[in-house]
Amino acid sequence: MNELVVEWTPLEALARRLAEPGVEPGSAPEEEWRPVAQALEAIVAAGEWPAVIRLRELFTPLLARDTVWGLELMQRLDKEAIAAARRMNDQGELAHLLGARGHNLHRQGYHREAIQLFEESAAIYQEMDASFPSLKSRYMTALCFRALGDRRRARQVLAEILSQVDPADPWRGNPLQVMAWLSRDDGQLTEAERLLEEALYLQEQTQNPDILVVGTLADLGEVLGLQGRIAEAREFFQQSLAILQIHGGQYDRQEARTRLKYAELLTRAGEYDQALRLLNEADDQVRAYGHYYDLMWRIELARAQIYFRQRQFIPMLRKLRAARRFRQELGLPTFLLVKPLLGRWTRAKPLHLIPLRRPPG
Repeated sequence: MNELVVEWTPLEALARRLAEPGVEPGSAPEEEWRPVAQALEAIVAAGEWPAVIRLRELFTPLLARDTVWGLELMQRLDKEAIAAARRMNDQGELAHLLGARGHNLHRQGYHREAIQLFEESAAIYQEMDASFPSLKSRYMTALCFRALGDRRRARQVLAEILSQVDPADPWRGNPLQVMAWLSRDDGQLTEAERLLEEALYLQEQTQNPDILVVGTLADLGEVLGLQGRIAEAREFFQQSLAILQIHGGQYDRQEARTRLKYAELLTRAGEYDQALRLLNEADDQVRAYGHYYDLMWRIELARAQIYFRQRQFIPMLRKLRAARRFRQELGLPTFLLVKPLLGRWTRAKPLHLIPLRRPPG
């Protein structure tokens, strides 16, 4: 083996600095990442597997925020850490890393690959008698099944998960939120709203709830907008974006998700210029962090929706083709792209206000 020489202090300082609010890690120049690449190469060449895990742990906060996982270097570090955990037979670390990689693959849109990782993670945790971490990995498969259009399987997984979680457990808000997505998919908007309100109530009880809350606020904005409750929906989107601003660029993918849903609301309200501005901002945010194809095809489809309403059919077709390319990269069927043209793009909901219900307490 080669003798290992790694300067850990500057690597630790870099990881801390890039995780600070107001810093956008995806915009860091290549030379800032070069010491990380050099350290990883040296560690792997020396066969120092614990050092690989140590290097991966330095960037756990960034990888968990999904702001850098799209970068090739971070993907390489992640894969080497998983391989190191296997070589060390560190089952706990392996299960954790497999789950983390599954999260990031799901966020990018590689749902089938993510399912395999979550299932392996869950199985390892189960062998270790770590039932709750196993349950959390299984829960994530429901998000992937739903994204792949298998709503029946997603509901089965979620029902199993919810049957094992105490109704007062704040973590229960996560599977309830996904149940709300399924209800929204089925057009059951009142039920989706009820589930999201319950999820939000529970999520607000967790430690450091901001990033859970911003997603649910955006979901509520979407569901209320689909009911024609435009003024209320705007408030939820604005709340979501205001919280994200506090974190200053550390959760750009989440911010792009909120902007996308807000743009879809504005499109239904006929505010096309504002909607396109939000979509452009969302696009800039996700492209800075690698290939977040799952959001990118949705952004292109939302642009196509606006051009369709404006009867700009050539730009519309260009955006549909772009959306199709991204979906093909993910191995997703393309026929679903036509569905909005046949349905909700041409339908307008009546504008009315209904008082928002809140959970007790």
